[in-house]
Amino acid sequence: MEGNAPKIFRVKDPDPIPSKHPPVHPNLPQIEGFGGGALVLMISPVSTGKSTIISNLLLGDYESGFYNAQDRFSDTIIISNTIANDITSRYVRQAFTTFDEYDDSIVDGIVRKQKSYESKEDMPDIAVILDDCLGSIRREASVNHLASRFRHYNIRLLLFSSQKFTGAVSPVIRANATNVIIGSPFPNSAELKRIALEYGDLFGGEKRFLEIYKRATPNRYDFLHLDLKSNPAKAYHNFEKLIAEGDNIKESGGANFVYSSDDEE
Repeated sequence: MEGNAPKIFRVKDPDPIPSKHPPVHPNLPQIEGFGGGALVLMISPVSTGKSTIISNLLLGDYESGFYNAQDRFSDTIIISNTIANDITSRYVRQAFTTFDEYDDSIVDGIVRKQKSYESKEDMPDIAVILDDCLGSIRREASVNHLASRFRHYNIRLLLFSSQKFTGAVSPVIRANATNVIIGSPFPNSAELKRIALEYGDLFGGEKRFLEIYKRATPNRYDFLHLDLKSNPAKAYHNFEKLIAEGDNIKESGGANFVYSSDDEE
């Protein structure tokens, strides 16, 4: 057959459905738009401000660029093994539906309720937070299935927080994460290197990734926020400043790395 070789064209996205809520700040995990929804994986050792980050994301107002979850979502469900004894989470406990122990029946109930609507368009927007549960959850647990299908059930925000990465975070959660938050200080250097092994190729390799982490966390309670949904992937100091962009697709087969302009020497 003669003529030009077949060329694949990108399928146009449908027109976006207007949101009735103000947009969140662009530095935060994005939850609106076609195919919208964020799976946020937060890896933060004990006493590094994990509960404070979650409280700000959920309770922060629109003017500050946060989710204002009480208004944005029809329901926010929090499953946490430690929330009952965490004074930092007291406002979250008062505002949202909370469970102090993970059970498959909770997740199954969320899915069943969402599926009871006639169509996805009728499903309410909800958020599901699992805090300090992953270490005790079986790999075949319902929540691991949810990690790959949360958008089907109109879960706009699915957030997993864990003190550990290795042995706690399942492959399906890692594979479907759109955003990763890594707290500080991180005393277990071997664990941090495993995280660098997982995500380093997006930012020029493990060594470069560890440099980015160091730049993002000069002070206690700072964190590195990775936006994996963007192309190229982006790295932020907290939610405040873009510090790096990485692209692992280039002609040489390696990864490009670009410092933000004010970091050039």
